[in-house]
This record gives sequence, C-alpha cells and structure tokens, in this order.
Amino acid sequence: MRKLHGTTGIPAPAAGADSVPDILDVWKAAHVTLVRSYDWVSRLDTVDNPTSLFPDWSADPSDPASYNFADTDAWVGQVRSLGADIMFTIASEIPGNKQPVRDLAKYEQVVENIVRHYVCGWGNGFENAITRWEFGDQPDFGNLHFSGTPEQFYQMYAAAARAVKRVDPGLQFGGPCIAFPLNEGPFREGLLDFIKQQSLPLDFLSWMWYGDNSRDPLDFRTIAAEVRAVADKHGFSDAKLMLSYWSMTGIPTAKFEDADNAAFIAAAAVYMQDSAVDQAIFFRADTGADFHYKFRDPAGIFEPDGGENARTSAFRLVGQTLAKTDRLAVAGGDENGFTALAGQTADGDTVRILIANYAIPDSYLIARDRDVFEFQVPIGTERVNMSLNVPPRRVDAGSAGYTGYTLEVSDLPWGQGRYKVVRYRADAQHKGDMLGSYEGEGASATIESSLPAPGVELIEITRIPS
Repeated sequence: MRKLHGTTGIPAPAAGADSVPDILDVWKAAHVTLVRSYDWVSRLDTVDNPTSLFPDWSADPSDPASYNFADTDAWVGQVRSLGADIMFTIASEIPGNKQPVRDLAKYEQVVENIVRHYVCGWGNGFENAITRWEFGDQPDFGNLHFSGTPEQFYQMYAAAARAVKRVDPGLQFGGPCIAFPLNEGPFREGLLDFIKQQSLPLDFLSWMWYGDNSRDPLDFRTIAAEVRAVADKHGFSDAKLMLSYWSMTGIPTAKFEDADNAAFIAAAAVYMQDSAVDQAIFFRADTGADFHYKFRDPAGIFEPDGGENARTSAFRLVGQTLAKTDRLAVAGGDENGFTALAGQTADGDTVRILIANYAIPDSYLIARDRDVFEFQVPIGTERVNMSLNVPPRRVDAGSAGYTGYTLEVSDLPWGQGRYKVVRYRADAQHKGDMLGSYEGEGASATIESSLPAPGVELIEITRIPS
C-alpha cells in the first residue's frame, strides 16, 4: 500500500492563528504521513516583514537572534508529535510579498541557517525534524506568487539548493510547485533545462492540481502521467513526483455538496495508488481559515469549530485504509467513480476494504470547445484572470449507477478462525459513523450493503483471538 496520505494546514492554535481549533487527534486518527508547511507557518520573505522567518534583511544571518523561529517551531512540534514527516516550503508570503531576492549570497546564507535550525539543532532548534525541502510555490501563477523574471527565480532555486545540500547531501530538495503542470513555459521546461545545465539537484518535481473544471477523480493519475513524461524527457527519470496540492476544488467561490466532495476524495485517493504520483498532499485538512486573504477557503474539510463532516470522515477513512497495510488484490471497481481498495495489516489480524461510489456530475461530462480552463482569482478588490490547459473531459465516464455492493472476501489470513466485521460510512447522513457489526467464522466473508452515490464505506474485518 502506497502511503499517499499527506496534507497541509494548521492542526492546532498557534500565534497569529489563535482561533484555529485543535484537530490534532483527527489528523492522528487519519494516519497523516506527510505535512507540507503552508503560508504563514513558514514563509521566508525577500523583504522586511516582522512575521517572516528572517524579519530584517539588515540583520546578521549568522546570529540566531536575527530569526523568527518561535511560531514555526510550534507548528513543527505539533506535526512531529503525530510522527508525520514534514516538507518545508521555502517561499515568500503572498500576496504581501512576491519579489525576487536582492542579495542572493545573503539569501543563501539565511536559507542554510534555517535548514540547520531544523536539521542540526542550530539556534536551539531540532535534530533531523525535516528531511524534504521544497523551493517555490506556484511561480507560474501569473505574477501573484512571483513578480520577478524566470532567470531570477532560477538563481534563487540554485542558491536554496546549495544551502540545503551543504547542510546534508542526503536531504531531499526539489520544487517548484507548478500551478499549471500542463502548460509549457519557463517554470516547467525552462527551469528543468536550467537545473540540468547547472547540474543542480532535483530530488522531486512538485506540482498541483484541482478538479474544478472536471470534477473527475481520475485527473490526478492523468496529469501525473503527463508530468512524468516531461520530467523524463528532460533527463530527470529519477526525480520523484510530488503532488503538493490536490483537491476537488481550489477556487474560493466553488460550490459543492459535502457528500459529493467526500466521495471524490476517496475515489481520487484510490486511483492515485496506481499512478505516477510518489507523494500526495491533500489541500487542506483544516477549517479553511485563510489568514492572508481573510476568508474561509471552501477547500477546508472541517467545520469552523473543528467539527467533522462527510469530507473529514472520508479523509479519515482513507487514512485508516492506507495505514500500515499490505495491499490486496480487489476486483469490481471501475474508473468512473466506483472504486475499491483492500489491504491487510502487517500482523495479518485486520483486513480493510474501502469502497467509494462517486458520480461525475452530468454537466462535467460534456466536451469543451477548448481544453482550456479560464477563471478569475479574487485578491481583495483585484480580479486576476487565469488560463490553464486541462485534459479532455471523459464524456463516457458517467457513473454505472450502482446503488449497493456485494463484497466477497476469500482466504482470510487467519484461516478458519472467528472474525468481526464492522462497517463505517461517510455520506450525506453519516460522518464516519459505525453502521453496525457482526461476528462470523471461516476463511471467507460476504458483506452486502446499499451504497448509493455519493457515499464512502470502510469495511473492517478483524480476527477474534481464540
């Protein structure tokens, strides 16, 4: 079973985000494996900013007192308490700052000492707390995230790469979280050419994708295949593919039904098991509170008070399926939204089967005149128009219309012993609730249930000790 269950967000109250509810227990129950630092948590601005990791660029970068580590340290401590790995993103706070760095040599020194703080304990920091370092955050997103030239971005990438690898060559370094991975351009081909020419490291190529214009959970597999081909063509066949953001929607004005999104999350997670994606980070497993743009992002899957809904429950049920399990063969799903994933724990005492029944809305099964998605991003009073290439819609991917399932499990790992079956559901009426349980005996089990779209069900079969 591939551990593609990362996320991003703030899982507990922190300075500047005191209103955030404590959802650490849910992250733990969901077995989150990788967390990407996000926005105010870890921004390194290229201009003076009191909330940046290096707030005053006239300060001495060799002095730990010149850094603003406290808030980021608290977040790192929260994530590490879960046993999850961290991917630290080196980028400026947006929309407040998107400028290129002015003093490249000083910038490199600052980055190096930030890495030392979280890897070597420098400045009363951490030992080996962060192993992955991502440079950049959507530099191709118009000029909303980076206002410099591509060449200036390339030089900043090189400086950050040197800094990270100087601390420890074994640290993973990559980027740049491409916003439009199907668009050819300077932050895709151009950056890859520069990295190759300069013999710089690219341990992973990061990118993002949202399903706004397709509502198709197979998108992530489709896009990953394209990104893999681009990386291979440029000589980076060893570079891992990091899906730094994924969700059904990334547009602040998006509208959807909770249960539809829940089933999408589960179906997409299943499809990614058989994709070129090496690591996946869901956006975003928190309330969606955005302290930059001052609004509540609909991509958040928790209620404002930290309460769960169908999306939260689907995220948790996916994590429980992926956690510490060996994948088992399963048949009966399709690529149009009805999916099944099965696994067993290493000790052989538990078998879990995740079933999602999702239907792509009919309005998204109509071919476009152009496979280009044009949309508008609201930034305060500003409205910024964007355009990105998208894969053709799968007009024949309509739901098979299943309203239930019959699950036949054979060759249970404990043989003829007794077992207990428990079912959990996430849909419009259930928030991960246990639907019921019963006991059985033998080397096989048959479970039947209604599961109309949209819905998610986790079936857990556990050996009863004799």
